[in-house]
Amino acid sequence: VESWLPADVREMLGAAAYRSGRMWAILGLGTVLAIVGLIDDRRNLPWLPRLLVQGLVAVLLVTVADVRATVFLPWPWTGTVVSAVWVIALVNAFNFLDNMDGLSSGIALIAASLFAVVMLTGTGEPRWLVAGALLVLAGSLAGFLIFHNRPPARIFMGDSGSYFLGMMLASLTILGTFYEPGEAPRHAILAPLCVLAVPLYDFASVMVIRLSQGRSPFHPDKSHFSHRLVALGMRPSRAVLTIYLATLTTGLGALLLYRLDDWTGALLVIALIACVVAMVAILETAGRRRDENR
Repeated sequence: VESWLPADVREMLGAAAYRSGRMWAILGLGTVLAIVGLIDDRRNLPWLPRLLVQGLVAVLLVTVADVRATVFLPWPWTGTVVSAVWVIALVNAFNFLDNMDGLSSGIALIAASLFAVVMLTGTGEPRWLVAGALLVLAGSLAGFLIFHNRPPARIFMGDSGSYFLGMMLASLTILGTFYEPGEAPRHAILAPLCVLAVPLYDFASVMVIRLSQGRSPFHPDKSHFSHRLVALGMRPSRAVLTIYLATLTTGLGALLLYRLDDWTGALLVIALIACVVAMVAILETAGRRRDENR
C-alpha cells in the first residue's frame, strides 16, 4: 500500500487484502470438496473417506484460513471445535437437502440473500466483502434454480454442488457474524442457527432416524421432511415451497436479532423460531406415521 495514502484508507485496503486472502483460501478448500463430491457422484464413494476429507478441510479452514467463530468461552480451542463442526454439519445438511428438485439450491438462495442483507444493514458498518461474496453466490443460485434446477429439473446439483454450497455458507456465516463490541449485540451470533434452523433440523432428525434403525447415517432414504410432506398428500413442488416458506420465516426472525438490544426480545425471536421448528417436527412425525401405515 502506498505511503502517501491517508491512514484510514491504508488500513481499509490492508484489511481488504487480508480478507481477500482468506476468501481465496475458502474458495480453494471449497473446490477440493467439490472435486470430492464430483468423484462421489461418479463412483459412489463410501461415506467414511468423504467424512474424513470434510473433516480435514474443516480443520484447514479454521487453522490455516483463520475462519473461526466467537463463542464467549474462556477456552480458545472451543471456537476452533465449534467452527469445524459447523462446517461439517452444513456441508452434509445441504447434501441431505438435495433430495428434491430445487430444494437445496432454493434454501441456499434464501439463506445467502438473508445473510447478505444482514451484512449490509444489520451490523455497525457494512461488511462489503462478505456481503459481496454472498450476493455473488445468491445470483449464481438464482440463475441455476430458475433455468436448470426448478421442477422438473434439467440439471441436478449432486454432491459436488451441495458440498461447495455448504462450505461457502458455513465459512461466510462465520466470517460475517463474529462479535465486535459496539457493532452488534452478543445474541446476533445466533442468527446463522436461526436462518438455517429448518435444514439443520432435517439433517439432525434424519441422522437420528437412521441410527435408531441401525442403518448408516449417510445411506440415502426417504426420511427427509420433504418426503414426509409428500406422504401427507402434497405434490413435490408444494412440499419444496412449504420448506422455502418455513426457512424464510425463521430467517426473517434472525434479521430481528441484529435490531434488538436486549436478551428479552432475542428470546422471543428464538421462541418464535422454536415454534416453527416444532411445527415442522409435528408434520414430519405425522408424515412418517402415515408412510409406515401404508
